[in-house]
Amino acid sequence: MKTFKHHSLIPQIAGVLTLSAITLHAAEHTAKAGKFEQVIKLEAVALPEAGYPVSIKPAVWSEVKIEKFIPHGSPVKKGEKLLWTDTEAIDEKIKEFTKERLKQKLILENSELELASLITSTAESLAEAEMEYKRFLEDYDYYKKVTKPQNASDTEYKVKRTNDYLSYTQEELDQLLKMYEEDGLTEETEEIIIKRARHGLVGSKRTLAAAERNAAYEQKITAPRNDSDWAISAEAKKRDLELTQKSLPLALKIKQLDVAKQKRGDTKSEEQLNDLIADRGLMEFESPANGLVYFGEFKDGKWINESAKKLVRKGGEVPANVTLMTIVPADTKLKFNAFLTEKQKRLFKPEQTGNMRLKSNPWKSIQMDSTLVSEHPDLAHQWLVSFTSEADLPAGVMIGSKANISIVTASADDVLSIPVNAVKSNSDGTYTLRIKMAEGDPEDITVELGRQAGDKIEVLSGLENGQVIITP
Repeated sequence: MKTFKHHSLIPQIAGVLTLSAITLHAAEHTAKAGKFEQVIKLEAVALPEAGYPVSIKPAVWSEVKIEKFIPHGSPVKKGEKLLWTDTEAIDEKIKEFTKERLKQKLILENSELELASLITSTAESLAEAEMEYKRFLEDYDYYKKVTKPQNASDTEYKVKRTNDYLSYTQEELDQLLKMYEEDGLTEETEEIIIKRARHGLVGSKRTLAAAERNAAYEQKITAPRNDSDWAISAEAKKRDLELTQKSLPLALKIKQLDVAKQKRGDTKSEEQLNDLIADRGLMEFESPANGLVYFGEFKDGKWINESAKKLVRKGGEVPANVTLMTIVPADTKLKFNAFLTEKQKRLFKPEQTGNMRLKSNPWKSIQMDSTLVSEHPDLAHQWLVSFTSEADLPAGVMIGSKANISIVTASADDVLSIPVNAVKSNSDGTYTLRIKMAEGDPEDITVELGRQAGDKIEVLSGLENGQVIITP
C-alpha cells in the first residue's frame, strides 16, 4: 500500500494574500524638495484684560441666600447693588450679640473691681497675719523669759512664806507652853489660848502641805503643760502664717487669671461681633466699578462660569471665596488666550507673531503678538499663551469670541520632506524608509530626520530628490 505525502497549500495561499494585501494598500510618494513650514495651530478665546471679581469671604457667617440679582450682561455703576440677600438671621444675631456683649462687659467690670479689692485685702490680710504672728512670738518670748520664771519664783515664795509662818506658829506655841509651865498653874483662859495655838499650828502645817502640793503640781504639771501649749501654739501660728502667705497670693493669682480669661473672652467676643458686622457689610454686594456684569470669573486664561450659573439664582446659597460675578470695565481691551501642548511649547518662541482668524469671520486674518503667560504647565500639562493686537479688533468681537491662530515657527525653501507614516522607527534608534528600485525588489535605506510639520517631516540625509518612497 502506497503512502501519499500530504502537502498543505494554506500557508502559501496566506502568503500570497498577504503580499497582495500589502501591494493593494501600499502607496508611492516621490521625494521632492520644496517649501517647508513648521506651524503651531491653536484655538483661542477672547477674554478681558481687566476685571473686578465679586465674591465674599465672611469671617464667621456662612448662611447667605440670594433673593434677587442683576442679570448677566447688565451695565452697572460703581456702588450699585448686584445681589440682594436674606439678612434677617444675621441682623437678629447682631442684635442679640450686642445685648450679650453689654452683659459681658458689666460682668468683666465687676470682676475687675473684685480683683482690685482682692489685691488690697490680700496685702492687708498678709500684713495682719504677719503682725499677729510677730505679737505671738513676743508673748511667747515674754512667757519664757518673764512669766514662767516669775510663776516658779512666786510658787517657791509661797511655800517659803507658808513654811516660815509654820515656824512662827510653832515657836509661838512653844513660848506659850514654856511660859505657862513656869507658872506651874494653867488657868482655863491659858488652856484656851494654848488650844487655839495648837489648832493654828495644825492649820499652818496643812497650809504648808497644800502649798507644797501646789508647788509640786505647778512644777511637774502646770509648767510643762504651759510649755507644751506655747510650743504647739507657736507651731500652729507658724503654719497658719505660712498657709496665709501661700493661700492668699494663690487666690489672688487665680482671680487674676480668671479676669485675664474674661478679658480674652471679651476681646474675642468683640472681634466676633465686629466680624459679624463686617460680614453683614459684605452682603451688600455693591459693584466695585463701572462696567458690565459677567457671571463667573476669568482665571488662568479661562472663563469659568459653570458654578456661577448654578449658584446665582433665587434661593441659591453664596459660598465663601467663590467668584459669582466679574465686573468688566466697558473700555477694557480684549486678549485671546490659548494653550500650548508640550510639543508646541518646545517649538514656541517668546513674543512670536501669529495670524488669527475669527470663527465668526474666517476670511479675515489679523496679526497678533504673543506672550507666554505661564512658565510652568497647568494640571492639564498645558502652557497659557496670550495674544494681543496693537490695532483695533473688528467690530462684534466680544468676551467669549473664539478664533483659530496659526504661528509659523520655522520656514525654509528647497527642503526635502516626506510623509511621517513612511518612516519606520527601529529599536536601535535609527530610522529607515522603503525605496522603490528601478529593477528588483524595494530596498530599505537609513535616513537622518529633522523638523516635523504636521504630517510631513524633514529629511536631512540618506534620501535623494526624486526617489520614490513606498508608504503603508
